[in-house]
Amino acid sequence: MILKSRDKPILAMLEWIRVRLMTRLYTKREGIQKYAGKLCPSIQDRLEKLKVESKAFSDTLAGSFLYEVGSQYERHVVDLVKKTCSCRSWDLNGIPCKHAITAIYTNIETPEDYTHSCYFKETYMEIYKKVLPPMPGQSEWAETGQPAPLAPHIYKPPGRPPKQRKKASDEPRNPYKASRQNRPVRCGKCKKEGHNSRGCKAGITGETPWQRRQRLQREKAVSN
Repeated sequence: MILKSRDKPILAMLEWIRVRLMTRLYTKREGIQKYAGKLCPSIQDRLEKLKVESKAFSDTLAGSFLYEVGSQYERHVVDLVKKTCSCRSWDLNGIPCKHAITAIYTNIETPEDYTHSCYFKETYMEIYKKVLPPMPGQSEWAETGQPAPLAPHIYKPPGRPPKQRKKASDEPRNPYKASRQNRPVRCGKCKKEGHNSRGCKAGITGETPWQRRQRLQREKAVSN
């Protein structure tokens, strides 16, 4: 997210990040308030797909809120009290799996009630309820009476400032990107390796264009 700002000076970069966060908090907060569901939209879409997949399973009541859910190819144990399934998908992400949904519908309940509370709309609104306060400009800063700080002398090296992040010495490189060091240099004129077209010696006689024109005229006159 900060690729657009990391080549800026430190104060400009921090100001860009602050405005970005302030805008993002407002967008998230206003977007979820218009949503009428109980779960977050992405989690609700995921749950709807699991509901369709659960139609291929049948369940057998083994005890109080304890079911054996299976199909022609697999079988699992679902405990609605502990909110667990032997496939461990419900245990890991807090979203009822397709086996648990089959047991929940048999128990005449809804899968949304068995989803973890971290996926609720109320939890999402609680996360983004804080407002990042806007800041006034430099013209409205309070006067302190102290002398203004002097900017440090910055040495500007020649060339264009780098934008790429400096990688650590032990950081793995991209194996799919060939470096210029490992790539052979091929000349565009003679098509040979080891030099480029700028340093190619092929076809160079050491004469100026005027001398070459005079030589061609003499050769043409002799041939005639």
